[in-house]
Amino acid sequence: MKITTVGNTLVAACLFVGVDCGPELPVGQAGGAGGNGAVAGNGGNGGGRTGPIISNLGGSTVIATDTGGDDAGTGTSLAAVWPPPSPPFVNVTNVTTGAYALGQEIDSSGDAGVAVGTSTPATQCAALLGVVRDFKMGNQTGGHPDFETAAVADDPGIVASTLGPDGKPVYANPTGTTPSTHGKSYFDQWYNDVPDVNKSYLLALHLVNDAKGTPTFAAILPNSAFFPLDNQGFGNQGQNHNFSFTTEIHTAFTYKGGEQFTFSGDDDLFVFINNQRVINKGGRHAQESQTVTIDSLGLTLGNVYDIAVFSAERHTTQSNFEIQTTLSFVNCGKVNNIIY
Repeated sequence: MKITTVGNTLVAACLFVGVDCGPELPVGQAGGAGGNGAVAGNGGNGGGRTGPIISNLGGSTVIATDTGGDDAGTGTSLAAVWPPPSPPFVNVTNVTTGAYALGQEIDSSGDAGVAVGTSTPATQCAALLGVVRDFKMGNQTGGHPDFETAAVADDPGIVASTLGPDGKPVYANPTGTTPSTHGKSYFDQWYNDVPDVNKSYLLALHLVNDAKGTPTFAAILPNSAFFPLDNQGFGNQGQNHNFSFTTEIHTAFTYKGGEQFTFSGDDDLFVFINNQRVINKGGRHAQESQTVTIDSLGLTLGNVYDIAVFSAERHTTQSNFEIQTTLSFVNCGKVNNIIY
């Protein structure tokens, strides 16, 4: 099992159940009426033969038991092991659909970006992994001017239509500013690790099937919110939650035809598929949503394409984040060029 260092913690390169994540061992599978193993059935509390679940977080192996029947639902479960073994994950929080958890701080010597290859099917993932970066609000000493004190405005001109060669959004106005940002040098800090400017942490999003069987993570109004960094990083800075942070997720999917991808949140939302911008909701604004019909993108059936999701929470009072998709992810996320 390949491992990488996140802070001082060894993190397994697999957070899912399957024969490619360590030795071949029997894994909980669906029984006649349903069950919670690598695959869920059509509902009910029966079925599901038990089997060991192995993960390796924090440098120690954890073996749990999949008892079957506790995650009934239609279609495939993305919930093989949740919550992640703790420590190192904290702030494990159930939301409207699914849950989130915060891992340990990531060493600033590397950050999320482009990676090559695939792992076992993401239908066996416990979580979709990414990076969340904490910032000081602009009204704090040494704070970032794009957070909290920037103008409230829809701002569709922040990022260029093509993802940069480093897998990051490109600031679209390199010699100027936009209504809600203060220039390229400040924007480039949003999704890169910068000592003394931001603090980066591993983020785990637990996607589960909604009532229609669509894999979903939804921390949105009116029922829930998205605050993975509460009391972490630079702290809550006098607020009831930690409101100044960005989120970055990289994964890939096999294009099968007919898929959709919906993203909702506040403030900024940028999604790139095959390096092309497909959702552009820049600016300090309330919760907004957009759905992408993958068939409209001119992709080739059967090919694997990268998808990159970027968001920013830049203002107090609300924080919302939702992914709902029928995409067939081929990995559980790419962090520090490690494919999970």
